[in-house]
Amino acid sequence: MEFVVADLRDANSLLESGATEGINAVISCLGTTAFPSARWKDDNGPENTDFVAVRNLVNATKKTAPDLSRFVLVSSVGVERTNQMPFIILNAFGVLKYKKMGEDEVKNSGLPYTILRPGRLTDGPYTSYDLNTLLKATSGTRRAVQVGVGDTLLPEATSRIIVAEAAVQCLTLPCTLGGAYELGSTEGEGPREDPKEWTVLFESASASSS
Repeated sequence: MEFVVADLRDANSLLESGATEGINAVISCLGTTAFPSARWKDDNGPENTDFVAVRNLVNATKKTAPDLSRFVLVSSVGVERTNQMPFIILNAFGVLKYKKMGEDEVKNSGLPYTILRPGRLTDGPYTSYDLNTLLKATSGTRRAVQVGVGDTLLPEATSRIIVAEAAVQCLTLPCTLGGAYELGSTEGEGPREDPKEWTVLFESASASSS
C-alpha cells in the first residue's frame, strides 16, 4: 500500500501528487460534518469537501487514469429530498446540496461510476462530532443490508462496515455500473464478502424501482 498526500481542494496539488496516475479504480469517501464543527477549520466545510474536492478528484482521474474501471462515490441519503424532513434540518448548512453537486460531477464525467448513499453512520472510526461518536454506536446484530434506489429509503442507521464492503463490491459488480443506491443496516445476517449475495441485493433494488 502506498500513501500519497495531496490537498484535494487544490486541483494542482492533486495532479502534482500523482495520486491518480494510472490507477484503475477510485473509492471516494470525502466528507465533513453536516453542522459547523472543528472539522470545518481551514475551509473544510461542505462546499470544499463534498463538491470542490470531488470535482477535482474526478477531473484528475479523467486526465491521468485512462484505464479506470470504476469510480465509487460515497454520498448520503436525502440528497434528492432536501425539501423533506429530516433532511431539511440535515441540509441547514448545505451539506446535502453540495453532496448532490459532487454526485452530478461524477455522473456527468463520462467515467464508469457507482454512487452509494448511506444513512447515519455507526461503528468506528468515531471521527465525527455527532451522536454516533458520543454514544460509540455500533451495528451489533444489525448486519443485514437494506438497498434502495431513487433516494426513497430512510434507514435508521448504516454501519461503516457495510458501506466499506459495498464500496469494494461495487468496484467489480457489473450490475451496479451507473447506479445510485441507498444503504441501511437492519437485523439479521448480511452478505458479508459474498459477491453473489451483493448482486442479488443490488439487482432486487433496481428491479423494485422499475
